[in-house]
Amino acid sequence: MVSASTMRAVSALFILGSVSVSAFAPSSLLPLRTSTRAAISSTRGRLGLRMSTPVKEARTQVDRDQDNGVGQDSERKAAEQLMQPCPLTTWGQPLNVRDAQASLKNEELPAYPLELSNPSAADLDAQEKYFADNKEQILADLQKHGAIVMRNFDLMKEPQGFERMWKALGMEACLDPLHSVAGRPVVSGKNAVYEAVNKPSRSKFFVGMHNEMVGKRTVKRAAFVCFKKAEVGGEFIIADGVRILRDLDSDLISRLYDRKIRFSSAELPMGFLDNTGPLQPILEPVLRSVLGVIVDMKVDFEVDMFWNRVDGKRVIQAHAPPQPPVIAHPDSGMPTWFCNIHSHSAKLRDERDGVLPETTGASRLNKSDVFYGDGTVIPDADLKSIDKVIKDNMVYVMMNEGDVVLVDNYRTMHGRNVFEGIRKHAVTWFK
Repeated sequence: MVSASTMRAVSALFILGSVSVSAFAPSSLLPLRTSTRAAISSTRGRLGLRMSTPVKEARTQVDRDQDNGVGQDSERKAAEQLMQPCPLTTWGQPLNVRDAQASLKNEELPAYPLELSNPSAADLDAQEKYFADNKEQILADLQKHGAIVMRNFDLMKEPQGFERMWKALGMEACLDPLHSVAGRPVVSGKNAVYEAVNKPSRSKFFVGMHNEMVGKRTVKRAAFVCFKKAEVGGEFIIADGVRILRDLDSDLISRLYDRKIRFSSAELPMGFLDNTGPLQPILEPVLRSVLGVIVDMKVDFEVDMFWNRVDGKRVIQAHAPPQPPVIAHPDSGMPTWFCNIHSHSAKLRDERDGVLPETTGASRLNKSDVFYGDGTVIPDADLKSIDKVIKDNMVYVMMNEGDVVLVDNYRTMHGRNVFEGIRKHAVTWFK
């Protein structure tokens, strides 16, 4: 007779396999929050958010609809007809990281970010023409500065006008790195616009600083737009990877670079295996192999599956391959910090988040962490040192309707402050 525990194990091969793919959400979708200094905006720190029961229930339903892909089929199909997958990550050649850092300490870096305001083009056609006429200079400035904040343009207040802007700049949009598993809702597939972490259940979570890279793929550029700012908070946050590399301790950078970094991207509960008796040693490798195959089939994400115990409970964790925390920019050759420790470290996340309400959907499985390349723990003192340098370089940008922040994704990290109310920000990714 087959036991209930064994039946659960067999069911897990199918259920957890599909769920695990959604667990590999990009770091911008992970439930993170912190409070730190603001450089541009006046709103900073954690907000005291309290919702009445009816409002909370309504927002929870919105979250569930997003998790279940309600209304997304047609938008996703439109996006797939318009765009190709985003490019493979360019890691470049190995660096002498001490020399690379030293070169930055002696260099006067340009302003960050560059501010670009509407030069007085009144109608929408004139604003589109402005971008077309100045596209070479704007893209050159983007590479030089790493990020451009565009303000006071009516053109970008709607998805259609936002698309006209980036097409005028000659940029080619690409699919979200996790489009195949619906990791991010599509705002407008025909206009190549994705949601930028506005989910109500994540309003209390700070989105840690990260470059948009998922597995083997990394977007080259991104344009973040505000269609409606939150009533309180919700600032878009950026940080210059070049300045972060310049300011980090030299010995720390050398250790991280020599030993490389490895991320744990998901954690799946497997406690029921403890009750499968003699079948446990048979089921463990089967589950591990099946989950790995499913992930490889659905996303460009190389992972190794590891068994572990967390708080005494059996789990299986997915670890990405080791990677360098510093690279040479694929276009400029400038050395830059390119590493998502700030968003993925469980230690840093727990210190800034404390105990917060559970989010919904696959986000519940997004329990990320970071290790050295060989899987050993990075000391707390090193994590805190990295955290301080990144905080010191964070720039809070309070965006108004129609404002756009154009970023060089290989150089600029981005995140989002906690917020109150309805926030409608969006993003388009580019090759």
